[in-house]
Amino acid sequence: MIKEPDNSKSIYYIYIICCLGLFLSTLDTGIINLALNTFSTDFNASLEYIGLSVTLYLLFLIIFLVPSGWLGDFFGQKTALIIGFLFFGLTSLIAGFSASATQLIISRCGQGIGAALLQANCLGLAGLQSNKQKIKLNYFIMLSISLGPILGPSFGGVILKLCGWQFLFFINVPLCIVGCFFCLKMAKVLEILKRKAFDLNGMILFFMMLVSCVFLIYSNSINLSLIEKNLIAISTLIISVFFLRIESKHSNPFFPVELLFIPSIRYISIGSLIFGLTAGLIFSASPLIFIRETSYSIDYIGLICTASPIGVILSVFVKKIINSNYSKIILFYALPLMLFAFALLFFVSFNISVFNYVIAALCYGLGGGLLQSSLIQIAMNQNRDKQSTIGGLLRLFQNVGIIIGAAFSLKLLEIDNSLLENISTYKKLWSITFSVLILMFIYSYISLFKIKK
Repeated sequence: MIKEPDNSKSIYYIYIICCLGLFLSTLDTGIINLALNTFSTDFNASLEYIGLSVTLYLLFLIIFLVPSGWLGDFFGQKTALIIGFLFFGLTSLIAGFSASATQLIISRCGQGIGAALLQANCLGLAGLQSNKQKIKLNYFIMLSISLGPILGPSFGGVILKLCGWQFLFFINVPLCIVGCFFCLKMAKVLEILKRKAFDLNGMILFFMMLVSCVFLIYSNSINLSLIEKNLIAISTLIISVFFLRIESKHSNPFFPVELLFIPSIRYISIGSLIFGLTAGLIFSASPLIFIRETSYSIDYIGLICTASPIGVILSVFVKKIINSNYSKIILFYALPLMLFAFALLFFVSFNISVFNYVIAALCYGLGGGLLQSSLIQIAMNQNRDKQSTIGGLLRLFQNVGIIIGAAFSLKLLEIDNSLLENISTYKKLWSITFSVLILMFIYSYISLFKIKK
């Protein structure tokens, strides 16, 4: 039994909490990028090792998204968000006082866990509001998610110049205190009178499986032998089999495998994966292409590459003007705009001018923003007692997509060939992405009608 939220009381608390949580967690994804050289010098560590502070933040964010949503749905979003703000603020403070590269990297892992708690439960909290408030919150959520990646590098550069790298982390502490304050003032939004059994076995196996996967991912960095790699791989496989068997029989499983069998949730998961994949691809490939094919300065190239995130921000206002249902927005505006963007990039590969790129990137950002906003809207209309878990799934699939897209594009572009060979590679990159979006359009056309029924 669920107690309905009272939307007439202190709704602005919800807006502040959601905006702060999502902004902080996305801001810290890239705020330290410009400081990596400084860390390397101050801590006398290699850039490759210091780079773990970026990759492990994102990895721990991805790993803990679904468990964070589960905890929010089980213990309440209010409790999970307070823990999230406290943990993010505390690990930020520790990161600011880091005396070694290892301490910095470990504290960044902690920040990733805090960010997962914030992202999953901010989306879960928004999904529990009235239909009218959900629409308004959607606009603020999109702005918060979009502003974080844009302001991260530029804001980080200003702080580095004026204050020193420590304040890249200290700036989070007062904002986390504000977030905790408003969480404490907020009434308990979700009250489950009859709690289901706690899946302790599932939780233990889940973390064992994740630890094994992390060891496999970084096996080369920690110099594991072939025998050790094989043993870990076999152990991971055995743990996964036991985990899936236990989860399939439990009444309240730790990882919501059963949710993916619901057509609407499966659709938003795949949609988030595709959006993340295309975002990772265009964000990682664009700077490299401009560095290779033009003589622009690095700061000017960085400015050009903000066109996509700016398009995402514009989508918030465009959606308000369109005022259509999510199926029309996805099929008539979002996916066509994304398809147009990659078709244009394909045809102008021989002349990658600033004008051509900015038009394509703005169209991509606009379409991608409309798609992401519509997926969040669909997620908010799903099971009320699973809102944080669904929010965690949404962010999980998007972040996994970003990693896959970035890895694929960098792998394809890693060899700097002659001009004609490079152009052929660019065309291959854009055409593959275009084909993936065509498949997404067909899948959307079929799935959205099923969801409506």
